[in-house]
Parts: sequence; C-alpha cells; structure tokens
Amino acid sequence: MLRARLFSATLLGCLVTVAVPSAAEPAKPGVGKTPPPAPQPAPLASPELSATQDGEDPSRVAHAKSLFEKGASAYAAGRYYEAIEVFLAVDRLYPNAQLSFNIAKAYDNLGSRPGALRSYREYLRRAPDAADKDAITTRVHELETALAERGIQQLSVTSDPSDALVLIDDKPVGLTPWTGETWPGRHRIVVQKAGFADRETVMELDPLKAQEVTLELARAAPTPPPAPAPVAKHDKPWPLTQKMSVLTWATLATGTAALGTAIAVEVASDRKSSGIAPATAFFAGVGTAASAVGGVMLYLDLSDQAGDERHAGLKPHGIVAGYSGKF
Repeated sequence: MLRARLFSATLLGCLVTVAVPSAAEPAKPGVGKTPPPAPQPAPLASPELSATQDGEDPSRVAHAKSLFEKGASAYAAGRYYEAIEVFLAVDRLYPNAQLSFNIAKAYDNLGSRPGALRSYREYLRRAPDAADKDAITTRVHELETALAERGIQQLSVTSDPSDALVLIDDKPVGLTPWTGETWPGRHRIVVQKAGFADRETVMELDPLKAQEVTLELARAAPTPPPAPAPVAKHDKPWPLTQKMSVLTWATLATGTAALGTAIAVEVASDRKSSGIAPATAFFAGVGTAASAVGGVMLYLDLSDQAGDERHAGLKPHGIVAGYSGKF
C-alpha cells in the first residue's frame, strides 16, 4: 500500500514537472505554429490506482513508472507521437486525468487541432473541478473556432454499455466512445450492440461548438422461438391415384371383382366331390388375367409419369420458353 502511494506521488510529480512544459519553456522547433501554452493542472489529491490498492503488483507499478519515464523523455525530445502512445499505455494501466492533459499538450505541439481538442475535452470530462478549468475551456473554444473555420466541428458519441457500433447518417464510423469531425447541421446517430435494442437520435451539430451525445442501451427482448409449421391436410387424392389411368383402374377393378366372385361361388357350391367347380374356375381365371393385365398397365403408367418428371427436370420451363421463340 505504501509503495503504491509512493508511486502515485512520483507519477503525479512527473506529470506536473516533467511532461507538461511551463509557460517559460521555449517552443519546440519544427512543429509549425505552437499554440499558447495552457497552465498546468493542479495536482490531484491522493489519486487511486486502477488496480486493487492492498494487493498491488509491484511489477505492474514498476512497468507503469518505466513507461511514463519513457514518455516524458520522448516529450522532452520533441517526439510527440511516441509520447502520446506511451501516455496512452500508462493511462490504460493507471487512468489519470493529467495524462489526458499531457496528451493534449503533445497534440497541440504537433499542430493537430482535432487531437488536441479531443484530449482537452477528455481532460475536462475526467477532472470537471480542475483548478485550471477556465484556462482549458478557453483553449477548447480556440480549437473549436479553428475547426469551424474549416467548415467542420467535433462530435463525440458515448453509450452505456460501451463498445457499441456508431452509425452517423447510416454510415459506420467506429465503436463507442467515439470522437471525430463532421460537418455542422442535422445528423442521425444510431448505436448498435449485440444483445441490446438499437438506440437512435437526431441531433443538430453546432458549427461553433463541439458536442457530445450519450445514449443508453436497453436489453433486447428475447426472440420467441418460431411457431411450428401447420400440418397440411391431405385434401388431395392419394398420389398413386393421380398417376393411374381410367383404363388401369377399370382393369384392376374387374380382376378384383372376378376373383371375389370366384371365391363366393366356391363357398356357396354344395358339391361334395373334390375339385373346383367350372364357374369358380371361370371367374378365377378371368380375375387372375384381369389383375395381371392391370398390374402391367399400372407399371406403364408409373413409368410414363417418372419419365415426364425427368424430362421436366432436364428442360426447365424458363429454358424451354427462352428457346421457343427461336423456332
């Protein structure tokens, strides 16, 4: 715990005295027009580390301190892009508003007005009661005016929860929290996140002032399972009956009737002698022959139907219709 607080105090001292130049520091050459220096932020009172205080990992603290010293050296040498990357890495380990201020100063020295404006606004959001709030607000207005002269303005979109897709005028631009520049006027903003209902708003971007839009997402209602498909009623005849011709039906019916008659005659016969009665034999012969002929006719009907289906499959109606006009 003591080591963590010592590191916090050291980190704050570096933030104030090393990374942020004083008003008397000369401008760095080779970076274009250097903006007026903003006053240093007041030290924060006993800032808390982002990880657990009691069980702070000493290697994590040492790594953060090493990174910050690297960023401070890069800033002092005028390697502002490198300093920005390192300060961002330190901020991910131990979030601190003064790191946003140092990043804003680096962007200012690079002449990147959008980057400086974004980071100064972030600093004010994270430290709303900072002692230098008025001076930083003045610098923010200067940068907003500079963007307005180019016909654009800065817009920030945040959501709860974060990491939601941002669409501006139906075009995806990034994930929340997102900050970028666009033209002033009316814009349709939509945020989307899996498992949440889409949230939409229409806003008017002021041409002279950066703005922020915050949207709160609500959990999407669970989608009910699809209803089972209704069971189709068999209103149509049995498929086999659609493939049988009338003659086949008549032949099979004749054979069945003859065989039934033969059985009835034989049962009704009071002959005591062995053998089949002539009438029984006659009807049995007719029934057998008719059934055999009906079976052959049924086979032919089914074969013709299968051939028609194969023919239709090889020659789709669209293709046949396309070629029919050529003959």
